[in-house]
Amino acid sequence: MAAAKDVHGRYVYVNRGFADRVGKRARDVVGRSVGDLFAKELASSYAAQDAEVLRSGKPLQGHLELIVRADGRLGWYLTSKTRLLDDDGDVLGVAVASVDLQSQMDSAHLGLATALEAVRSDMAHPWRVTEIANLADLSTTQLERLCRRTLGMSPRGVLQRLRLEHAVRLLSTTSMSAGEVAAACGFYDQSSFTRQFRSVLGLTPGAYRRSSH
Repeated sequence: MAAAKDVHGRYVYVNRGFADRVGKRARDVVGRSVGDLFAKELASSYAAQDAEVLRSGKPLQGHLELIVRADGRLGWYLTSKTRLLDDDGDVLGVAVASVDLQSQMDSAHLGLATALEAVRSDMAHPWRVTEIANLADLSTTQLERLCRRTLGMSPRGVLQRLRLEHAVRLLSTTSMSAGEVAAACGFYDQSSFTRQFRSVLGLTPGAYRRSSH
């Protein structure tokens, strides 16, 4: 997915992948801002990222995101943002690029993808890194290297993200309370669940549930 915004946060370009994500035609996205396309807290998170890139000039690189598509499906993406400058060095806006990690893993890292699907299918199981490595037909050291190279985090970090992915499903499809969802997904307590959920998705569990209904 790719997009570009001006200094006021208005989209000046989006490709088809981005348009598909928000469920609109590309030409209907141009001229809009994140506040027009995403839930309030998520839009605020994106706008804050843009503002920091514009202010500092420092790119946002390899930011792992669990993205909820327009049809409700989930996807893992690595997002990068860079400041756009004209020939005179004046700031024009922000360029955004997101890479679908799942499609990469399916083709390049089948063992890891297979192991992660097994974890997804039984989130109530108290998974250990050694079990995940065995499913991927890798040593724990190989799994550590592959996860960091492909996903930018440790196997434990990946497991944490998979628990959040499962939590999103439960919030979307059940009436379970946030505490019940936290327990079902293996989080230590509800406050830990809420903190980690917001750090990845930019919304609290309650805000996500309201935005998805």
